[in-house]
Amino acid sequence: MASFLFLAYLCAVVVGALAMVLARSYESGFSGADEPSHFLNSYFIANYLSHHLGGNPMAAATDFYVHYPKISIGHWPPAYYGFLGLLFLLLPPSMPVAFALNVLLAALPAIGIAAALAMLAGRRVAIGAVLVYALTPLVLEGHAMFMVDQPLAACLVAATALWIAYACAPGWGKAIGFALLAALAVLMKGNGWLVVFIPVFHIVLTARWQLLLSLRLYVAAVLMALLVVPWYMLTAKIAADGFNYQAGIAYATQALLANLATLARNLTPLGVLLALFAVAAEYRARALSPLRWTIVSGILSLVLATLTLQSLVPVDIVDRYMAPALPAVVVLAGLGVQRLLAWLPARAGGPAPAIAAALLAGVMVVPGLVHLAQRAPKADTGIARIASELAPGKRAALTVIDGPAGAEGAFIAQMAVYDSGLRGYVVRASKLLADSMGSSYTLKFSNGQQVLAELRRLGVQHVVIVREHDAPAYPHSTQMRDALAGSASGFALTRRLAHRYRDGVTEVYEATGAVTPNIAAVREMGIPAKATKLTQLQQ
Repeated sequence: MASFLFLAYLCAVVVGALAMVLARSYESGFSGADEPSHFLNSYFIANYLSHHLGGNPMAAATDFYVHYPKISIGHWPPAYYGFLGLLFLLLPPSMPVAFALNVLLAALPAIGIAAALAMLAGRRVAIGAVLVYALTPLVLEGHAMFMVDQPLAACLVAATALWIAYACAPGWGKAIGFALLAALAVLMKGNGWLVVFIPVFHIVLTARWQLLLSLRLYVAAVLMALLVVPWYMLTAKIAADGFNYQAGIAYATQALLANLATLARNLTPLGVLLALFAVAAEYRARALSPLRWTIVSGILSLVLATLTLQSLVPVDIVDRYMAPALPAVVVLAGLGVQRLLAWLPARAGGPAPAIAAALLAGVMVVPGLVHLAQRAPKADTGIARIASELAPGKRAALTVIDGPAGAEGAFIAQMAVYDSGLRGYVVRASKLLADSMGSSYTLKFSNGQQVLAELRRLGVQHVVIVREHDAPAYPHSTQMRDALAGSASGFALTRRLAHRYRDGVTEVYEATGAVTPNIAAVREMGIPAKATKLTQLQQ
């Protein structure tokens, strides 16, 4: 069985590696706004362990943020970053290494799919389902983008499996194991809280009410609470600041319909119908095989738990939030294929069942194949090369980065990697020149001369401007670029690098005279209120 599960995992890794290579992630790096934060959070932990171990971690995080303002531990929990941070002590924190790790971790849910279907429907169905899962657009993007959702899905699949094992044969080891996996999920990402709904739905679906009388269950709940509640008490307000909606019936309805549509887009409506058909067929046959229904209802509980949390908590409506449910829906669709083929007349033997199964799987992978064909590669903005050239030597240096949120974050992450001693400082133009990046966006300065005065006050050595499709990212981008282009700006354009794989250009402006960074001013503007509050709580 172990060799079969490894083969299934390897199939998912191969498909994931293909998606990552086609997206050029290993060389272009980060493109989304969250990717650099996830990477830099992990790198910060490695930096702390190698340079500041024993010191106040929150003070170290605040200082790191002043230098490279993209870490966001607190907005997101620390468990996944701690794991990657340990790996970055052993492996170079480069883009090829980061995305290779991302592929290996994002493919892990395939093991759960293979294990469940090998037991319930046979190995052929299991391998087919793993390939269907690996080729869904959601999973393909999970390999191309450096995110936490796929590793979280793997953790929740493992927690579900352990809960099913506990429900079949309760024991202290399984109860404690489930508590630890549940705590890990919650400390990986906020939507890991859906794990608390899995036992609730499973007990209701199986009518195993006696489980509620078990001391083990309550000890496990207390253990989980002891592990996760202190962190969330410290950071709850920070996390809540990221909510984009108001809780209520309107949001719940909108989120539920959108999330169901996400599942249908990834597996096609046929796949969702097959999953529903499997649930109905398994429920009708539950008396004939109580153990089988215990397993199937556990898998269904993961789907219901995901839909429940994402409908109740108004953080956002995003496709990737369905990542924990997708492996379970794929398993149910695989069972639907098995049940449907069982209806074929007995005389329809030979290759007919295999052909029918292949046709059904072929329909379900259409969205993923279309996604692979249409997904444009990430833009190689040249940020890695520029960061290596601008990384500070023995003297402190200050750089301003302007561009879309992903480009700002990618540059900050690359600079941090080249500056393990924290001698450099990077300031985001979106924070320096604008009061808000939301609906109340306003410029801080009324003209280019005021912008230049601020750059001189801070002692800026370099300004890096990333222009996608050779267009400004924001109004302040135009304001600053026009000011820098003036003959008396005190800056000269020293590098203009065309993007690869997409239209765009990255420009580097350098101060023409000697400048000294105003570190006090940078620190004053760079320490966020959230970090200050956390530091005060830590003291």
